[in-house]
Order: sequence, then C-alpha cells, then structure tokens
Amino acid sequence: MEQPSAPDALAGTTPVRPASTSTLDAIRASDVIGRLAILVVYYLVDDSDLPLVSIHLDRIAQHTAVPYTIYATAERCPEAGRELLRSRSEVRVCSVTRSEARGSREHSVYLDALMRVALEDPEITHICTLDVDSFPVADRWLDHLLTVTPPASGLAGVLRLENGDTALPHPSCILATRAFFERFRPSFSPDAEHTAEYRKFIRSTGQAADTGIRVGSVLWNHRLPWGHVLRTNVENPHYLMAGIYGDIVFHLGGVGRKKLFRQDLMRARSHRISRRLGRLPAGGSRAVGLLKRRMNTRARDAVAAEVSSTNRRINKLIREWLFDDIDELIAYLRGQRVSDRAQVRAAELSRLGHDSEVGL
Repeated sequence: MEQPSAPDALAGTTPVRPASTSTLDAIRASDVIGRLAILVVYYLVDDSDLPLVSIHLDRIAQHTAVPYTIYATAERCPEAGRELLRSRSEVRVCSVTRSEARGSREHSVYLDALMRVALEDPEITHICTLDVDSFPVADRWLDHLLTVTPPASGLAGVLRLENGDTALPHPSCILATRAFFERFRPSFSPDAEHTAEYRKFIRSTGQAADTGIRVGSVLWNHRLPWGHVLRTNVENPHYLMAGIYGDIVFHLGGVGRKKLFRQDLMRARSHRISRRLGRLPAGGSRAVGLLKRRMNTRARDAVAAEVSSTNRRINKLIREWLFDDIDELIAYLRGQRVSDRAQVRAAELSRLGHDSEVGL
C-alpha cells in the first residue's frame, strides 16, 4: 500500500482542537505519563531575551501537572541566562559537545544530544520538545495532546501548514512516547538521508528541510499516523509568528533569526516574478545572461530586506506585549475581549501586518 500524497496525508489525520470536558476526562496525563522529559535548546541573542526564558519556565511550571525534568543546553546563552537555568530545580543543564553548526543544524545537534541523555533515565516515559520561545498556555495541554496521539506512533506535534510544512512535526512542540524514540532513534537533523526511502518521502510529500524532517520521514515510511497540532489563532498579527497551536501551546517564532522565514520570499509577488525571470533563456550573449542574473539577485535581495525589516518591527511589538502582559496577548490571539490599551497595540500590529501583505 502506497503512502498518500501530501494533501491526502494531511486530510487523514485529525488535528488537535480544543477538546470537550468529557473527552479530556477519558484520559489524563497523570495516569499515563510517569515522568516527562522536556528537551530545550536555549539560544539567546543577549540579555534582552532573559524575560522570555522566565516566561517559558514559569508557564511550563504553571500548566504541567506531571513530574518533569527540563533537559537543557545553553551553549550559546549569555552567562545570566545560564545562571537563570541553573537556579531552577526542574532544569538539568547538560554538558554537550559544542557544535560549530548554526541555524537548524545547530539546533538538531543539541536536540539529538539531549535525547540521548534523557533516554539514560529509566523513569522517563514520555519525551517532549519545546523551543525557547514556545510554552503551554492551557492547564491540560498534555491531556489534549494525548487524546489525539495515535497508539501506532505514540506521537503528536505541531504541523505548521502556514510555513508550507506537509509532513514535519515541528520541535516547538512534539510529544512522544519513550518507545517511539527507542525503536527508531531518529535524528532531528535537517540534512537529507541518502536512502531510497528518504528520497521517496521528499518526492511524495514535498516537505522542505528543517529541524525534525527525519522524524517526519520515519513516520511516513513506516506508515505511522501522528497527531497534527495546527494553528488555532483567531487573530494573526503575522502569518507565522505569535502562533497558538491546538489552543494549548504558544510559539513566538523568530528568536535568533534575522526575521526572514522560508515562506516570506515564496509569498512575495516580486520574488515570484524574479523566479520566472530566472527561467527565461539567457539570449544572445553571455553578457545578457550575466545581467539577467544580477537583476534577479537584486530583486530578491530587495524583497528580503523589506520583508525582514517589517518582520523585525512586528516581532518587537509582539515581544513587548508578551513581556508586559502575556495573558492579554494570549487573549487577543484567541479572539477574546481585551482592554483599550491592548486594542491600540492590536491596531498597530494589524497595520504592520497589512503593510507586509501589501508588499508581497
């Protein structure tokens, strides 16, 4: 039996949505999870990110009703951040080999190392990944995840359709049984595996490379369904940043980036035109071909600079709101009534978001 194509695969799995009380009463994390390992790579640009770490740790503590340990790396974290992590009894800062990789490759190297450490503890029954800028926003977030976790895989995770993902559980929130990781030992690496199975997975799903793609490949090639945790925002100040998933997990997005995302250029009208320009025949001379390539590069660079600038402004406003009043920000994203002051912030975000869309 062949695996379904990407659209069919998406249609075949029930996404996480706010569950009814009766559904949640059927399963409780405290009855299923003996001890939870939460894997987090703490990457901070500078001390201005410290409030984000505090919010992240406090919200995990507030909303998690099972015993847990946060397995952390802080290789690229300012000393104040390391001190904050070491001050928390629930956090175990792990010594790992420092990676010279950057971006998603660096993230995956440290997640793989943390996974190995977590599996050394026989008390761990379930493993969860979070990003430094993602955290639960509902008391029964684990119950919600467990209700939609198929027994065949034992895994549920964020699926960012808005980022063009089709078959990748994103590490901003993955919950899986220990048995899944012990059975398959998947890497979080974004790099391709040189196997026929992996190539078939890519051809069939169209999934772009990112942290967690090899986990997606394992699930797809073994025909294992998994719980898709989809974006549930009512208000969207940005198509990707400030996402609430399954109404249970928040992900800011963009920490440590230059605020340019994979879909930004793909969504841009000028970028689409420049891509068509790149496919045109070079014409009569080598000089004409060189000129065409330079024009193409300049067009893409101009779009990237404009979109990145707008994204930075949106991210700055969201962060300020998050640090000032997280509950009101979450209420706004959920479409709930907010204060007059919050409505002013929302209007400014809406204006920037509109300007961003106009520029696409």
